[in-house]
Amino acid sequence: MKVTLINPPMTLEERYGKFARAGSSLPPLGLAYIAATLEKNGIEVDIIDGTVMNFKNKSLENRISSIKPDIIGVTALTPTLYRSYEVINTSKKILPRTLIVIGGPHTSLFPKDVLKENTNIDISVYGEGEHTLLELVKNIENYGKNNGKSFEDVKGIVYRNNGKIIKNEPRPYIGDLDTVPFPSRHLLPMNEYRPALYQIKRSPNTNIIASRGCPFSCTFCSKGVYGKKFRTRSPENVIVEIENLIEKYGIKELLFWDDTFTVNKKWVEDFCDLLQTKNFDLTWSCSSRVNKVDKALLQKMKNVGCWSIFYGIEAGSQELLDNIDKGITLQEIRNAVKWAKEVGIEVRASFMLGLPGETKELAKKTIRFAKEIDPDFAQFNITTPYPGTELNKNAGQYGKILSHDFSKYTIWSPIFIPTGITSEDLTKLHHHAYVEFYLRPTYILKRLMKIRSFSDIKVYLNGFVTLLLSSID
Repeated sequence: MKVTLINPPMTLEERYGKFARAGSSLPPLGLAYIAATLEKNGIEVDIIDGTVMNFKNKSLENRISSIKPDIIGVTALTPTLYRSYEVINTSKKILPRTLIVIGGPHTSLFPKDVLKENTNIDISVYGEGEHTLLELVKNIENYGKNNGKSFEDVKGIVYRNNGKIIKNEPRPYIGDLDTVPFPSRHLLPMNEYRPALYQIKRSPNTNIIASRGCPFSCTFCSKGVYGKKFRTRSPENVIVEIENLIEKYGIKELLFWDDTFTVNKKWVEDFCDLLQTKNFDLTWSCSSRVNKVDKALLQKMKNVGCWSIFYGIEAGSQELLDNIDKGITLQEIRNAVKWAKEVGIEVRASFMLGLPGETKELAKKTIRFAKEIDPDFAQFNITTPYPGTELNKNAGQYGKILSHDFSKYTIWSPIFIPTGITSEDLTKLHHHAYVEFYLRPTYILKRLMKIRSFSDIKVYLNGFVTLLLSSID
């Protein structure tokens, strides 16, 4: 049995628009975890990552034809859904007898809809995919593709049966993440991935995940794949993976890709203690919430190589923060940024423009707040009401959604417009935010004083060119 997993082709320009120069491409760990689970059980697997392999339709056809897999699994984010459909249609045309499976964040929210929208899809997977796809493959090996028993007992799938679309019961989330094998990075073109320049200090580097699930309730966020229950790998298990990454790929820097790395303070402390005993030549960064750090924890992280932390701040108005159930206060934001700076950790921060209830004055207040707390790098996103989120469900209370074309749901162009603001207003505010934040003389001087290498110069030059290009219509 041969399985091919595909991340659909999508260029940086398609994903980031005018901000493509600042965009990143990182290993698709979700597919790599599924591949590892299949490989561990003796199943032959390939991964085609179209985002870095620059596949056009013909080259993708040639690759699929040469592999001739029995099962093709395609992942789908909301903005890449149509690209996923293109890959599926191409695959079915070339190999009509191959079983086509779709999964990923969008499918986890709408597992029936994708089968209704695309008749070339045989099965959709919702929730975590490792055990689901393994069980599906094993059942097909035992019963064959055309036997009802192949599908009827597999939890976490939706499938077709005699013209009907049937949704099986959900699969429980994996309780012990240490039982999941490390991602099959050897199936990926590891030398082709490039994080955004401001995200890294050193190379080689890669991303890693230590936990799954997010227990918080921000209305703009979806938890379709990993759910709300927060689960961690053991610190020991993460350390072993780090050792493997250093040994196999010479990794010198890690990007922890967890939604919130510091949910469990005791876990972080234990991890840092273990990391200190190893004496690795390693730097790393992570994401957190401002109400899930304190100065002592940040100092401990800094002591073992953490140099950068990303905070989702979103707004400079308590009213707007409350409207999206962010669950943080402006003072908590100020404290978390101040503490990180005091221990020597750089701060990256995200802000959202066009939030529910936002006016032009409140948007400007967010921009002023960004300058007040003065993170090292700021990202201003345009609020996007992704399907399946509370924001999407309640958008009509605060404004209107302009388009249901999912390919436009990229956080870089207006999709949701709050009452009292126009699309043109939001676009201008978005550009104004970057100019106001990055072209301050005090900010420029501070960054120039931090230049220590040619890599630093590249970061600032790339950022300046990106800012100029973003202002061109």
